[in-house]
Amino acid sequence: MAHAAVVSLTQKLVRLLNPSQSNILLPKSELGSIYHDLSYWQSFLQTPGSSQSNDTANALQTQIQDLAVEFEELIRSYTSDCFVPGLESSEDVSSAFKFFQEIVRIKPKINSLTKTLEAEEAKRNTEAQRPNGTMKVVVGLDDVLEQLKSRVLSSEHDLRVIPLVGMAGIGKTTLAKELYYHPIVLDHFEFRLFLTVGPQYQSRQFLLHALDQLGFRIDEMGGKRVAELGEHLYRALYGKRYLVVLDDIWDAQVWDEIEILFPNDENGSRIIMTTRLLNVAGADIRVPLLNDDESWTLLRRMVFTSEEDLCDPQLEKIGRKIAKNCEGLPLAIMEVGKLLCKIERKVESWKEISESEDPLVITIDDGTPISRALSLSYIMLPPHLKPCFLYMGVFPKGYEVPTSRLIKLWVSEGFIETSSSKSLEKVAEEHLDDLVSRSLVLVCKGSSRGRTKTCRIHFVYRNICISEAQNEKLFHIVKKYPTSFPQGTNIQRALCFHNNTVLGFKGVHYLLESVSNARSLLCYGPQHQHPLRMYLHFPSLRVLDAVAIRFYKFPHQVVELVELRYLAITYDREIPPSISGLCNLEVLIIRRYHQCLKSSEDPVYLPMEIWKLCKLRHLQCMGFDLPDPTKDVGFDGYVILKNLVTLSGVTSHSCNRGVLESVPNLTNLGIQIESLHDKVEILNLFSSFNYLNRLESFKCVIENPGLGSSYVTSASAFPDYIRKLTLSGCGFSWRNMGDLFNPKNLEVLKLRRYAFCGPEWIFFAGYYTGLKFLLLEDLDVEHWIINIGSYFFNLRHLIIRHCYKLREIPIAIGYILTLEMVEVDDCSPSLVISAQRIQELQQQNTGNESFQLRIHSSWDDKKLKR
Repeated sequence: MAHAAVVSLTQKLVRLLNPSQSNILLPKSELGSIYHDLSYWQSFLQTPGSSQSNDTANALQTQIQDLAVEFEELIRSYTSDCFVPGLESSEDVSSAFKFFQEIVRIKPKINSLTKTLEAEEAKRNTEAQRPNGTMKVVVGLDDVLEQLKSRVLSSEHDLRVIPLVGMAGIGKTTLAKELYYHPIVLDHFEFRLFLTVGPQYQSRQFLLHALDQLGFRIDEMGGKRVAELGEHLYRALYGKRYLVVLDDIWDAQVWDEIEILFPNDENGSRIIMTTRLLNVAGADIRVPLLNDDESWTLLRRMVFTSEEDLCDPQLEKIGRKIAKNCEGLPLAIMEVGKLLCKIERKVESWKEISESEDPLVITIDDGTPISRALSLSYIMLPPHLKPCFLYMGVFPKGYEVPTSRLIKLWVSEGFIETSSSKSLEKVAEEHLDDLVSRSLVLVCKGSSRGRTKTCRIHFVYRNICISEAQNEKLFHIVKKYPTSFPQGTNIQRALCFHNNTVLGFKGVHYLLESVSNARSLLCYGPQHQHPLRMYLHFPSLRVLDAVAIRFYKFPHQVVELVELRYLAITYDREIPPSISGLCNLEVLIIRRYHQCLKSSEDPVYLPMEIWKLCKLRHLQCMGFDLPDPTKDVGFDGYVILKNLVTLSGVTSHSCNRGVLESVPNLTNLGIQIESLHDKVEILNLFSSFNYLNRLESFKCVIENPGLGSSYVTSASAFPDYIRKLTLSGCGFSWRNMGDLFNPKNLEVLKLRRYAFCGPEWIFFAGYYTGLKFLLLEDLDVEHWIINIGSYFFNLRHLIIRHCYKLREIPIAIGYILTLEMVEVDDCSPSLVISAQRIQELQQQNTGNESFQLRIHSSWDDKKLKR
């Protein structure tokens, strides 16, 4: 009941401090200070151990509840007086004066209780450090805590700022408190401050709270200007070794304002900052999600509170599944733990929870602690990011979304605002980066350029996305056969199916007629290989993403969807000329079913009418080629696709002069060659590249490495402006590497599956001044030699995979100042040893403590696996 009383009072106080209540006379400074106290009370009550049944805990909860109820009644009485009709202004002032007097009376009680709670929390944290103490608050984050402790207690004299970064509920504040109350920390620093910043930062309230913790009389400070308060804080800390925890920073600009308040006296002072934002200040510590074992440990300790309280083996098996479904988020695990504590410890009861897709159902306004923590992240988003974030909810739980696909969808949906200086895709990339930096979108795989390759959202945010998207009429998800659609589905912007099979039922077709105004149809269920007749009569449809459905006949209803911007399907046969009717199409993705084999050695071309799609920006057509528009004398259409920037999945037959001259603004080109009949074209594979003046990324995959260098060594040089180059199966000679491309602008180089052949690679690294990423995979090279005087000035990431003959990494790599990571996957023991030597050089000679070495090996020699 104490927690409920505090929540109720907090909500009432928030409403009272709302600017819309400006007609009420309020001591906002004092109320703001009380609000910070209430936030701490709420945090205290949510801490494991605060609800345990003992005399101290019961007495504290009673005090909290009584004081919260008393203060809420005081507010209720005053606000009801303010809204009495006909009240004279003199009476209004009199009522306000009485309210102010009551605030002065009750404030010392609140301050006293807060200090009592802080002392109790310090006691608990101290006991938690003892070997035989009670359950540790931190589960699975011992390494992070040690890293934090090491940086806080390091011998460096400069003021150090240490950001703890992670999504809501991951344990940032818990870690900060754990260290804040650690006995070593208590002895090490003269002054300690724990200050909550929050999303609604107010400098006056922040400074008063800081001065209050330092022992200043706040009643004497209330009339001072903000600058004077800041000066008092600075002087109080000047010359002292202090530790300040800035909890919950939401804005980098707020940090810029706060930073100047803290003196740097080179005496080892430290500032710990908890934030959901990446790259706010200094080298941050990323707080990770828990793994499956750690998740179960936390859940078990929540439910089975004592060592004598054993868990039944059957319950443990189900409990582990429940814990895994929480996806490693401590706050979610704790909420589920509370739920399990309320139900019987029976297999049937737990199994029901384990079989649910999500162990918790969270909405933006359900009032639970986890909802409040998560909802703020969405509420605080700027308007242009909200639809992009909500759209992440259309994908199934745990689904890794390729960034390139997500960006195209955002653009096609119309979420991205136009920019005079940037492409829509570039703006969308920045939006994604922003969501990642706010810890709302999780990066699953990074790209070679240091960006995001695949991403997803945590299930707790997915819950909010789905519920809020329906409120915003953004999308509706169908998971099973629907007998009817919920009221309001007909005005939803998008329909998303997570069970593709239901799309073939006539009953569903009838239902879809009632939602024919849908602008997007998204099919994200499991791959469907059998014939499926879909309902596609949606005249306003802009997006059709149906790659998961295999079409045996081309769906001719598609060509009637003249508003279509995005079309993605799986289809093995020829595309009809009528596709030219899709005059607004910007993205065309055609995939072949993975079990389908070529029935003919002749290339399969898209219809000549493809050149009429003048708005086309991205064309991915696995196994199809673009026809040469200059060879069809009778063709009357748009010969130049000036908007096309991406072309992938084609073969060398699309790399002739006629085609490449007709796509002058192409920036990304990917070709795939599968059979020997292409060998004639390979001779002139790159001869037409000089028509592509904007090409930045080129990928060439030859599926049959046996083609050999006799076919490809005569290829022309690559354009100087290529920044990313991926080659696989080409069979080039290492000796010809310098003749093939000028590496001045090259940033990413990936060499796979005999891209180059031969036992020795003499590498003139001095030419590669811009190279940041180098991948070597499945190559037969034995000796890699870097010429004396050569140097990678900017190399950051080196990956070597399955190069079984390569004996070692050149020692020169160890002296690269920019190097961040070396990854070795299944290579020789001698190469692994050389990689470890690189690590030693990085850490000892260059002082690069952040350097990472990752070794993956299928061998059993654990000494080679660090």
